[in-house]
Amino acid sequence: MRSLTILLATSLTFLVMAAAGSAQPQTTNPGEYMTVHVIVTDTGIKMSPTHAPRGTTAIFLVSNRSKSERVFSVGDATLTRQRGTGFAVKLARAERKRVQLYLTYRGALPSALGDAGKSKVVGVFNVT
Repeated sequence: MRSLTILLATSLTFLVMAAAGSAQPQTTNPGEYMTVHVIVTDTGIKMSPTHAPRGTTAIFLVSNRSKSERVFSVGDATLTRQRGTGFAVKLARAERKRVQLYLTYRGALPSALGDAGKSKVVGVFNVT
């Protein structure tokens, strides 16, 4: 009788431990998505929101409401491995584009606006 009680207690202990181990959160869940609206005008840009947490996939909806063609960039748009993260998009007059950016970098990503060869930093997108 005593050995049956010990066997039952041991089995119950292992079942409780297995249930607690399987209740752990999954580490392969994707991060959240967030939409960032960017409006380019003749006087500058309007970006909303201006910050996002690290690990988020940001979807930039960029629309050009200026009278000429513009180039909008966030962060570092070069495609070398030594540089940070970012993109550059060329927009014709009254054009809209969608750009997806996975935010792996933590810190400030400068936002620049340019036209025929010149670009000027007009804001900052912060990744916290």
